[in-house]
Amino acid sequence: MSTPDSSVVTAKETFQILMEMSKLLNTRLDETTLALCVRLCDNGANPESLAKVVNELMRVKNEMNVTNTTQGRGGTGT
Repeated sequence: MSTPDSSVVTAKETFQILMEMSKLLNTRLDETTLALCVRLCDNGANPESLAKVVNELMRVKNEMNVTNTTQGRGGTGT
């Protein structure tokens, strides 16, 4: 039987392993985002759908960064 303390240690170790896997797979997820994704999956979110949403959000963020960079250099942005 595991104690609450050992469960916390196990959860932290598991998350550290997930973070290392995430880095090896070049997911570009930070710890906070990965933790949120894990919690969403634990609460029943479809992992494939969640991955699509995260990828789309990253794509939009990158587009916004490019637009802001272009506008900052005197470009029209569109």
